[in-house]
Amino acid sequence: MGIAYLAGVLEERGHHVVQHYGHIDAVEHVLRRHGGEPVGRALQVLRDADASVLDRHDARVLFEEVSWGIPSTFEDFAVQRNNITCDSRHFKGAVGELLHVLEHREEHVFHDYFAEVELARIQAADPDIVGISVADERQLVSACVLATLVREQLPGVRLFMGGNYWARTMDAYNDPRFAALFDHWDAIVYAEGFQPVVELVEGASPASVPGVVWRDGDTVRTTPRTLAPVDYEALPTPVFDRGIRQWSPDFVPPLYTMSNCPMRCGFCSIAAGSDTFLHKPRVMSERRVAEHIAALGATRVDFVDEYLTIPRQLKIGRELARIGHRATWQCYLTASDQLLSPDKCHALAEAGCSAVQLGLESLDPATLRQEAKPWNHPANYGRILENLHNAGIQVHVFIIVGVPGEPINRSLRWLSFLEDHGEHILTIKSGRYRLTRRAPDERVATLHQLGGLQVTGEDRQPLNLNRDQFRYTTGGLSRKRVEGIRDLLEEACHRHWAYQVTSSIPWWTNRGRYTLPQLRAAADLLRVHRPAEPSVPASHLKRGLSKVTSALRDELDMRVGLTSFEDARDVAARLRADEGMAVSS
Repeated sequence: MGIAYLAGVLEERGHHVVQHYGHIDAVEHVLRRHGGEPVGRALQVLRDADASVLDRHDARVLFEEVSWGIPSTFEDFAVQRNNITCDSRHFKGAVGELLHVLEHREEHVFHDYFAEVELARIQAADPDIVGISVADERQLVSACVLATLVREQLPGVRLFMGGNYWARTMDAYNDPRFAALFDHWDAIVYAEGFQPVVELVEGASPASVPGVVWRDGDTVRTTPRTLAPVDYEALPTPVFDRGIRQWSPDFVPPLYTMSNCPMRCGFCSIAAGSDTFLHKPRVMSERRVAEHIAALGATRVDFVDEYLTIPRQLKIGRELARIGHRATWQCYLTASDQLLSPDKCHALAEAGCSAVQLGLESLDPATLRQEAKPWNHPANYGRILENLHNAGIQVHVFIIVGVPGEPINRSLRWLSFLEDHGEHILTIKSGRYRLTRRAPDERVATLHQLGGLQVTGEDRQPLNLNRDQFRYTTGGLSRKRVEGIRDLLEEACHRHWAYQVTSSIPWWTNRGRYTLPQLRAAADLLRVHRPAEPSVPASHLKRGLSKVTSALRDELDMRVGLTSFEDARDVAARLRADEGMAVSS
């Protein structure tokens, strides 16, 4: 998304921009090299609008099997369901580890692709400037390896790094070893790139540009963010590279229409790269949003705003209708009590909303208040999910376990909740609580103890987006217990009705082409004609049951023997039923 917006801004000023979404191309290159012609045919299936769900399932399984067989001592590269991982075995977040990896860059799984394909493409463009975007830490090593090769082969070209990642790891710039990384590039744009990139492209020195990190001798220096952030209303329509296609039959453009989230959830720092992070966001008008969608010729849009409010969505729908352009979209939304109205949910669907990602996070009101999400009311979650489902809107939910101060028994109740309301959910993401850099929680925790959590030890991995140096201090919480309850939740996800179909038709860019009844029919077809998805490893399930058993004893003085997932689910149902009776009383 960022590259596309920057391309629009630069082209508006008369610059010629060549884009390339190297991650997609690199993954395909590696799979083809190790899987041969069958991989080529499977990639065609992904982009064939008429391919059956059975063919899509078989293509996904082939990618998984090919990725498992790729020899590597450097990183773990794998296609897993609807995700691709490339985790370095030698880089865990330390600056020195990254320098070591770059010294042995030829071992990286994408090295041959970069050397044989990407460099040739860059050289053919004959650029004055090369910019490499790092959206999150999973792309860091690959991006840095590419930068070393560009610097070696094109030493006269100015090379800049950018992307949301760099705003969230600013503590790393204080590490004396970080300066050595500037052997491989000239500067890092850590804030919004609209102004800095234009100024750098037009010849300004990094020292004079806001929102930039550069090397001054042996010292790393940082300029503050701009005092005059760009007006989102003035941004031109983004320009996308159509040479590299998503793993989808049709192109679904992402759009970012607000500079950062108006909410300040304690655990989140996604918008840390915004020039107005944790302040009032700059918002693109709904008319301008509709004009961008029409200019792109898009009939489906992936809004990547951290939060697209219900009123904004309804207005975008009206503006699209005004100009005679029909489009549907997916977006992030809060579990607002407005959604308790079936009419409101149907109005959203009629406007164009066909999928939402809801941060449910917790079933404990106290936890939600602590994490600055007081608008979430767990008692209303079930009705909200049902209303959205009945309106035809696909729902993804986020769940967090291990929030400081939240007992394990509160998280266990999710097993019963998902049993009761899973029919109205399409996809589920359960995650372990992370102390995320630049998030409000991290700021509080580094100054003094955050209710139930304490930062411990030296920060030795400043290039990680999450801080691992913390411990739980109250409520009998421990990392092992948190991992245990997450294993049980993961098993619940595996048993969910849509797990297999959403693994085979990944991401909304693909699922948005289908209605919920069509996805249900596809799930039934897979259930009959393909093997079931595997459960979580038996050792993980056993560990989870053991840890939850001890937590129930310590937290509630409940003496139970959990020997199966069903046992845990039944206890969760009892806890929820008892809670409901207590509330009624």
